[in-house]
Amino acid sequence: MDTLLHNPVADMYGPNFLLLYGVVIITTLLLCGRLVQDPTKNQPLPLIPAEPDPYKIAYLRSQAKGIAHLVLFNLVQQGYLQVSGQTISKIPSHPDTSNLEPIEQQVLEKFSEPATAKTSLLLATQCVQSFCIAYQEQLNDEQLLYAGKWQIWNVKVGLIGAMLILSLGGYKLLIALDKGRYNVSFLIVMGVCSIIYLLWFVSKHHSPLSHLGKRYLQQLQTTFAQLIKKARYHIPSLFDYNLLIAIFGVEALAGTSYDSYYKAFFPPTYSVRISSRTTSRSSNRSSGSSSGGSSCSSGSSGCSSYSSSSCSSGSSGDSSCSSGSSCGSSCGGGCGGCGGGD
Repeated sequence: MDTLLHNPVADMYGPNFLLLYGVVIITTLLLCGRLVQDPTKNQPLPLIPAEPDPYKIAYLRSQAKGIAHLVLFNLVQQGYLQVSGQTISKIPSHPDTSNLEPIEQQVLEKFSEPATAKTSLLLATQCVQSFCIAYQEQLNDEQLLYAGKWQIWNVKVGLIGAMLILSLGGYKLLIALDKGRYNVSFLIVMGVCSIIYLLWFVSKHHSPLSHLGKRYLQQLQTTFAQLIKKARYHIPSLFDYNLLIAIFGVEALAGTSYDSYYKAFFPPTYSVRISSRTTSRSSNRSSGSSSGGSSCSSGSSGCSSYSSSSCSSGSSGDSSCSSGSSCGSSCGGGCGGCGGGD
């Protein structure tokens, strides 16, 4: 018992212990930060297949939502669905559904009535959930997704680090209170803040993609960058369109023959319309001010000539000057020379 109350740490002077405690906290945070790093950081990139699976890439990029977008676009492109403004509806005289993939048939069955683009995407996302399991397993096996077991490991590391900080700070706090020292506010603040930060750091939301998955997606975007230009100036195949949306998203359809599909999900914003109106009004005001200035200019010159003639004819009497002065008052003192002629 005496050892617990009297040892180098227990008997350490307050400021010296705070310095030691700060070193322990920083070391613990740095060590935990190193241990929770993505284990795929230094792994080599997998090879890109000759014909990549668009659905697999779509899940890698945007999970179930990416696959849902791909299915909806396929149904639009094959003539089963149509886009009108921000509404997607089933075409009454669509082709035979026997040619569709099971995932496409299941999504098409949900369109009993027209729906907004966002509602359609939500329905499609719910439909494709069961089909996403296979792609999720493949990507997990290739370590392209951030595995759940890595997150569990991160939490364990954080808890161990927090216990270390709490144990050392709590021990010194009890010793100080036992010795009647109550100036422990810095000790409490250091311990509590560091533990909160550490637990937040290890439990914060990670991207669904692992570090390897992010680099692989970037490699795909670099390799197939020409698809964007091809979609705008040529007529790509169905496979090329699918690969384009899977890798770059629906945004890549902007300016293509399927620009209406893009605008259904990304309509022109209200702020853009307001901005254009404001610009138009500013232009009108500028042109109005310019014409007004011209009138004023011409008016001033007319008044000046009138003032001169009045002052010339008014050199023989004050009445004429008085008349010129009224002109001067209206034109900014144009007849000031009349007083000199008196």
